[in-house]
Amino acid sequence: MIDKSTFQWPQGRKGAVSITYDDALPCHHQLVAPAWEAVGLRATFYTPIRSTLMEDVEAWRAVATKGHELGNHSLFHPCRKRDLGDPAWLPDHYDLRDYTPERWRDEMRVADFALSLIDGEDKRSFGNTCCNTEIGQGETLTSLDPIIEELFIAGRGAYNKKSVHIGDLNYNALGHCSGDGRSGAELSKEIEQAVAAGDWIIYMIHGVGEGTHGLFIDEDEHRQLVHFLGESQDEIWVAPLREIAQYLKACER
Repeated sequence: MIDKSTFQWPQGRKGAVSITYDDALPCHHQLVAPAWEAVGLRATFYTPIRSTLMEDVEAWRAVATKGHELGNHSLFHPCRKRDLGDPAWLPDHYDLRDYTPERWRDEMRVADFALSLIDGEDKRSFGNTCCNTEIGQGETLTSLDPIIEELFIAGRGAYNKKSVHIGDLNYNALGHCSGDGRSGAELSKEIEQAVAAGDWIIYMIHGVGEGTHGLFIDEDEHRQLVHFLGESQDEIWVAPLREIAQYLKACER
């Protein structure tokens, strides 16, 4: 556990932010990664293997080479399908309600291996698909926390609309906010409030710009967010989720 009374963010900063993007969309390597690089910052891209990753391996390798994190987002993006209202985009055999710990662990290990062939990394964070933190159902219902602890540096966890308190960390289910459909001004204010409390705030974003995903942030609003964080680097540490989790774990030793 971190002693918040003595804890310090690096270089005198007051708090931290990780911006994460889901589903390996073309706009992520075409638009988003270069936007962050232009202001000297890096993000996390939660990258399922069955995605445009398979078509644009070199583009994603370039993203990783520039210092962004390619986070594990599974092989097939399984979710608790029936809990979501049985969406047509997810086949029945990828319903997490029917997964065993052994199946989930095996699929994540293969996804990790595939990503390692692209970025050369052997440690990364996990972005919970559909923000689900459990597999199975009824008597087989199982928390993913112990498996995430076994396989990953950290898990983004549930969408709980909260920042991460440094004195109360669960690395296997950190919790996060959403940036989809929100304004740059709203996000900037929320970040300022989290940083004033000395917290780490994590965002999940899908598309950037209309037509890039069913869930998205407007391109102009995203540009405002990037500009705000680029101008706030003296006070706010903006880094991939893996990097911040590693720093916090080192502070516990």
